[in-house]
Amino acid sequence: MNIAGILVHAAPGRVDAVRTRLTEMPGVEVHATTDEGRLVVTLEEDDDDHAAERVLSFHRIEGVLSAALVYHYFEPDPDDQETRPESVNQETRDAADTA
Repeated sequence: MNIAGILVHAAPGRVDAVRTRLTEMPGVEVHATTDEGRLVVTLEEDDDDHAAERVLSFHRIEGVLSAALVYHYFEPDPDDQETRPESVNQETRDAADTA
């Protein structure tokens, strides 16, 4: 699970449209909006790679001037942890063998 905190800055006069577009996206919640066009947003995703792509997609929304990741929390999937440590350990051993 990924939880990301993003500060989005919208162009003057586009704040409502940006807010609407963001709230239409799955896993996105807008918590606050300022008069200056800043929006405090969280994004919740299951996939680590997909979360990064989603944050980058904010830049493609018409009216968005910038989107900055200000917080990121990652919690591994418990089902993946059973197999992941062994594969990481094997990769570490392989790297040590080639060095």
